Parts: sequence; structure tokens; C-alpha cells
Amino acid sequence: MTAPVLSIITPLYNRAWCISDCIASIGLKDQPAEMIIVDDGSTDGSVAVARACVAALGLGDQVRIVEQANGGPSAARNRAADLARGDWLVFLDSDDLWFPWTLPGVLSALPGLPGAVDLAFLQGVDFADAAALKHEAPAPVTAEVQASFLELVRHRPKVRYGACNAAIRRAAFAAEGGFSPELRCSEDTDLFLRLGGGAALLSGPRLVALRRSGHDSLSGNAAEVARGFEWMQAANGTGRYPGPAAARRGFLAGSCAYAIRIAFATGHPGLAYRLYAANTRLLANPRTRHHLLRLPLTPLLHLLKPQAYPFRLSPRRR
Repeated sequence: MTAPVLSIITPLYNRAWCISDCIASIGLKDQPAEMIIVDDGSTDGSVAVARACVAALGLGDQVRIVEQANGGPSAARNRAADLARGDWLVFLDSDDLWFPWTLPGVLSALPGLPGAVDLAFLQGVDFADAAALKHEAPAPVTAEVQASFLELVRHRPKVRYGACNAAIRRAAFAAEGGFSPELRCSEDTDLFLRLGGGAALLSGPRLVALRRSGHDSLSGNAAEVARGFEWMQAANGTGRYPGPAAARRGFLAGSCAYAIRIAFATGHPGLAYRLYAANTRLLANPRTRHHLLRLPLTPLLHLLKPQAYPFRLSPRRR
């Protein structure tokens, strides 16, 4: 295969139940793209399932599967990026799906972005049951470009921004040293904040089907979410992130509110109140001050609106 335009990067850990659907959804055969899957120490036969799927689809050298000892998603994605050949790295989680129009749309849109744009996000849609995706339809892909990741978030605050739907120029990824391997949550946000170039949102149709948190997802791990926020807060204090101070503070305030909500929702109220008490001044930021009174009242508000204010007194037993 000639040099690919983009490299699709997928970390894999104990997802034998869904990796075949992920690979098949891409429509990779004979396209100018490659897929690199790094298995992060799976124990459920994920690698065998992935290899069987690649063989059945006749993808040959378009898919590379690498195995390593468990080191977390950052280490797996960094390993894949080291092996990538495409100008763009496009990240896809092993439990998520692309649509038939995603790869052609991304192949068309990414090379046309301005040279100052190093970061792009694919518009996604959450799902729990794949049957709910049947109403999605193709459309022309458009790119909304902002001066930075912080500006994109400010203009489009309801979009999901994560390694599950991000694309990064390979040169910019390498220049920043990739994802921080010491983090298991917020490692993607930390990298997005470090990238100093422009950022784009690719939309029009939905481009990624994002499976709602469950199974072994780290997004519901309150301790790791809190650690990620506190790590970014400390990093911001050292000058790690470019951009206006007010914009960075507003973003971190939103990250703090999110961490508190996750702690309440997953049965860690003590952690939620610790985060709240330690960051009251931060939460008074214009972006989050409407949460300032509501957050500590989450247990009571849950009784009135349980869907809007999820709360558990203790974690679920596994």
C-alpha cells in the first residue's frame, strides 16, 4: 500500500465483544488509510478476535495489530502513533463505530484544513443500542475552524471532545510528545490544551457513534476523573498550556464541575464534596457559577430530578 493519508489508531483492552464491529464499521479496504490496533494486555482473546476479523475482511497490510503489556490507553495510543505513516492520526475507541460515510468524509476534509490547524474533532452521536443509529444519514462534511481548542470549546460547548473522536496532525502530536502516560483520564484533554494551533469541528453528518459509558470505560471512574482534573490544574499553574489565562481558568472550572458530577453519580459523595470545598473559588467562574449552589445540593436535587442530577450514596458492587 502507498503511504496513507491518515492512520486510524485504536487502543484495545478486553473488548473481544465489540472489536470486530469497530473494525468492520470503518470500510477500510482499498482506501488510502491504515489502522493500527495496540492491544494493551488483554486477557479475553481480543487479539485473536481482531486478527480473525481483519482476515475475514481481507484487509491485509492495511491493519497492523501490536501487543504490549498493560500500560494504559495513553501508552497504547503513543505506541500506535510511533508506527503510524499517515499525515493525520485519527483516534477511534474499540467500542465505538464509524458510519459508511465517515472515512470518505474525513479523507476529504482533513487534507483541506488550513495549515495552522493541528487538531480536529469528528461530530459524534451517543448510542447504547446500534439499532438506534439507523436514522443517521450521510451529508456533506463541513469544517468549522477556530483559533484554538479553547475557542472551539467556547463556541461549541455541547460537543464531546475526547480521544474517541479526535484527529491530530502526526507532526504536531510528535512535537508535543503525545499523550501523558501517567494519566488514565484527561490525558486527551491535556494534549488538546498543549496544542497551540487552530482547532476544527467536522460536522454535517454524524461521523462517530460513541458508545455510552459502561463495561470497562474509565470515564465513570471517579477517582481517575478527579485525578485528571487536579493534574491539569497543577499543570496549568506551571505554564504548561498556552492561551489566555481567563479562557484556561474557565475551561478548568468546567472540568472541575464535571469531576464533581461524576463523583456524585458513581457513589463517591465524599470525593465530590472534597473537590467542591477545594475549588469553590474556581467554580465561581462565569462559566460555572450557575453550578455553585446546585452542586452541593445534588443529593436533594436528585430526589426531584433524578435524571438531571444522578446520585449514588455508595459505588455499585461489581
